[in-house]
Amino acid sequence: MDLWGFLSDKENSAARNFILSSVIWLALVVVVALVLAIKFNWPDFLSNVSWLSFGRLRPLHVNGALFGWLSMSNVGIMLYIVPRLTGVRLWSERLGNLTCLLWNLFLGFSAVTLLAGYTQGREYAEYILPIDFLLMLCLFLLLYNVFKTVLTRKEKVMYVSLWYFVGALVWTPFIYVVGNNFLMDLTGLGGRGPVSGINDAMLNWWYGHNLIAMWFGNLGLGIFYYFLPVLTRNALYSHRLSLIGFWTLAFFYVWNGQHHLIYGPGPDWLESVAIIFSVLMVIPVFAVVYNFFKTAQGKWHLLFQNSQEALPLKFLLIGGFAYFLTCMQGPLTNAPRTINAFFHFSYWIVGHAHLAFLGAFSFINMAAIYYVLPRVLKTPVSLRLANWHFGLFATGLMTFLGVLHSSAIIQGGLWTAKIQEYDFLTGATLWRPAVEHIEVVRSLQPFYFAIMIGASLMVVGILTFVINVLWTAYKAAGRQEAEV
Repeated sequence: MDLWGFLSDKENSAARNFILSSVIWLALVVVVALVLAIKFNWPDFLSNVSWLSFGRLRPLHVNGALFGWLSMSNVGIMLYIVPRLTGVRLWSERLGNLTCLLWNLFLGFSAVTLLAGYTQGREYAEYILPIDFLLMLCLFLLLYNVFKTVLTRKEKVMYVSLWYFVGALVWTPFIYVVGNNFLMDLTGLGGRGPVSGINDAMLNWWYGHNLIAMWFGNLGLGIFYYFLPVLTRNALYSHRLSLIGFWTLAFFYVWNGQHHLIYGPGPDWLESVAIIFSVLMVIPVFAVVYNFFKTAQGKWHLLFQNSQEALPLKFLLIGGFAYFLTCMQGPLTNAPRTINAFFHFSYWIVGHAHLAFLGAFSFINMAAIYYVLPRVLKTPVSLRLANWHFGLFATGLMTFLGVLHSSAIIQGGLWTAKIQEYDFLTGATLWRPAVEHIEVVRSLQPFYFAIMIGASLMVVGILTFVINVLWTAYKAAGRQEAEV
């Protein structure tokens, strides 16, 4: 293959390369995740190597999961879907493959710089300026390729998935430029320029929350809306309802970032706006979930079938249900002030993030890959390995999330427990913590071990998925060579 296929013009080659690359990065980030889980129980594990300290491995894990596994698999699946919804080939497979090559280079450079300690120190925005530029180049090449394909489409009516894909490609570059302080970096001021301190904290969570919605959310829902009718063989219940969900998501979600800073820095009025729009998110969520359940009606029994046809649907249905749980947590537990005060700094938020990225979007993408890959490679995946993957991943995820959320309830309860005292000199009533912070940490130690067990099951399940995908690609390559 020409440069391992990264300069190929063969149909679906860009989708294939993005998907296979994403799976390789997934293997790396889950191994890093397991090391982090071990460090919670044995902090001295690999502590003598600065590159492998917790503070350097965590940004690698988070950014690798978001921009490696999820982003690349999202893009690969999108590049498979777009030609089928437009009725034309991808405008340039060669440009798509070049984008994939550059994306892998961006991830490789970012991994080295993060492990070396070069970071902006901002959540989801750790990359230094040269790495940011490389990612922006990839986004613009991708936007150009997809837009050219959509503009030459034969299908005049745009299905809802195309709306989500186009929305993601239009909004994300703007969000990334503003959220990463590009103008400040270019003027040499960096994050300590005019956007600093409290303003930087507010900007950071505007960026982080919108990146989740406008990039991962839009691409994930676009993929979900395409495969739900395909895998259930039922017509989408309501295309109008799906577009209502798209536009309300675009309008309501952009205001939500400040709910990460409730009782923190920033004006109260902005917190109130974020809370209101967080609660209003039930509208787009209802549009998606109601469409989901009505379209899947009569096909839930396929969850218990063991066949190549039912395999992707099992993952998709679980992903849709996890999306519903994720989006209910935001308005009900993360945004209201009184509940936020209990959960804000606890493991509830960690569980919420993993429920979204692992439970919802990863299950949806795995469903799509199990459907797309056999058709692109013309080689079936191993059903036995796929079933082991599903069982181990689902069991590990339920254990992991169950322990995280349970520990968060204990954590929040211990933190908020107060003892009332009376000051006889001033006559004032005083409150002091009933439990010292270090005692809260000690009380959570058994949960860390249980979290490690759940993480281990997930890692084994995910590595089974990786082996299945790469083995399928290897068999397909061998078959193609034999045919030649």
